[in-house]
Amino acid sequence: MLATSMSMTRESRRTTPTCGTPWMSNVPTLNGSTGVMSVWAEAGTAQASATNRPSIRVRRITLLLCESDPLRECGCTPGAPGCQGGRASNPYTEQMRRASVATACGAVCVLALLVTPRLVTGQAAETARSVVLFVGDGVDDHQLTIARNYLLGADGVFVFETFEHQAAAKVLTVLEADPRVPEYVGDSASGGTAIAAGVVTSRGRIATRAGTGEPVPTLLELAAGAGKRTGIVTTSSVTDATPASFVAHIGGRFCEGPSDMLPTPTDPRCPDDLKARGGAGSIAEQLAVSGVDVLLGGGYEYFDQPDEAGVSVLHRAREAGYRIVRGPAGLREAEGDSGPILGLFGDGTLPVEWVGEGGSRARPVQVTAAGQVIAPEPFRCVENPDFGSRPTLEAMTRSALTRLESAPTGFFLMVESASIDKQAHRGDPCGQIGETRALDQAVRVAVAFQERHPDTLILVASDHGHAAQIVPWPSLFAARRSDAQYPPGKVARLRTLEGGLMAVSYGTNTHYLEEHTGTQVPVYAQGPGAAAVRGLIRQSDLFRIVRRALALE
Repeated sequence: MLATSMSMTRESRRTTPTCGTPWMSNVPTLNGSTGVMSVWAEAGTAQASATNRPSIRVRRITLLLCESDPLRECGCTPGAPGCQGGRASNPYTEQMRRASVATACGAVCVLALLVTPRLVTGQAAETARSVVLFVGDGVDDHQLTIARNYLLGADGVFVFETFEHQAAAKVLTVLEADPRVPEYVGDSASGGTAIAAGVVTSRGRIATRAGTGEPVPTLLELAAGAGKRTGIVTTSSVTDATPASFVAHIGGRFCEGPSDMLPTPTDPRCPDDLKARGGAGSIAEQLAVSGVDVLLGGGYEYFDQPDEAGVSVLHRAREAGYRIVRGPAGLREAEGDSGPILGLFGDGTLPVEWVGEGGSRARPVQVTAAGQVIAPEPFRCVENPDFGSRPTLEAMTRSALTRLESAPTGFFLMVESASIDKQAHRGDPCGQIGETRALDQAVRVAVAFQERHPDTLILVASDHGHAAQIVPWPSLFAARRSDAQYPPGKVARLRTLEGGLMAVSYGTNTHYLEEHTGTQVPVYAQGPGAAAVRGLIRQSDLFRIVRRALALE
């Protein structure tokens, strides 16, 4: 037990009972038999007075324990309900038994401070040499559950779901016209900027502040400034919103190449970011001279364009020292080259690894004139023949880690599984399931790397939630046409490996593209600095967690 001299909040002192004192009022019950109440509080920093132990910060206060074993010291009456041999019994595990109090004893024991140790600044165990940050674009609990059910079964688990430290992140976005007003559904640009730069911005902005356009420094830039090597890996174009948020600064996410800069009838684009107006140019132009050591993904079409001076962006990249590779053979050949590499394995977003049988996707539900629902035909997921010989996300992640492993002072690597989002937009469950599988396989590569290099922090995060959710079938639908209820979007039915049927509904939009949702998103962490990932955090807190772990403050 902790020393009783440890500092506590005013509220916790006020509610402290003593051992053996009946004090059951206002204490909620667990299964009607165990008085348990947990209070989250900042209780200051408690120093270990007589030892050399690190400082700790009190995070959780639980009303329960006596100074050693409360259920032994407080005791109970032998023969009373819930009492065995003078000790209160409980159907839970020994850990739960020690953290419970039997009401049959008529006693509640002293407050025990269950604390999460936090090593103080300077403790090497909390400083990471390198960070691998995964962003599952569009990942939320629904998207993970759909993929997990199909890939691993209802009781399965992804490797990152076994990480010790987990949290939920609030996705915060603001209006461009008035940044004081929240917008409750974000996009990959605002979400990517929150993670990469630690600021809450408006939809569409890339590492710039809402309203003003002021550029903000990113984790990748800070890491490079500290002498670390850097990398970006994605299954989308390297110019897409999430990867761009770590490298570029521009007013609009769709200004990916030089030809995308001028306004269109539906998009103001980025005329103020033109080089002729003193800007840094398009996202591709900025990446070409960024100095990022590893850039792997799609997006060739945005580099194969002339800039304002009529010079190809690819040529600019070569001038900056980049080796350009277009396929897995080129990637292998470049393994011995220590210079920066720009791998462009597709014109835009890379093809997904999985598709539905016969190209099946979710489709609108149809009802006969008699009101009978016409159920979509069930299908399975199969390999996508259009994927070809392109490197997988797993292969690109392994290649990036191999290239960065020898960095003298460590590295920062961002890996994006982009098409969970893109396939959810299309109502394609197999596309997003296959992409979630790719994310899991890439994380496994990082975990294996971490086993060899335990000073590596791994984070798995998300930029926003998405449309798909598992729904019952056919209980959504009424028996009579006049009462027929069904989703306004589209539904797919998947035959799972367990022999079941899983109905996936895309119900945010009747448009051909589904939309994001405003839910909180999961975060998983393992390695030095991971203990900061807990509870409910802001998405922008991830910037500070990584910055602190890499000692970039």
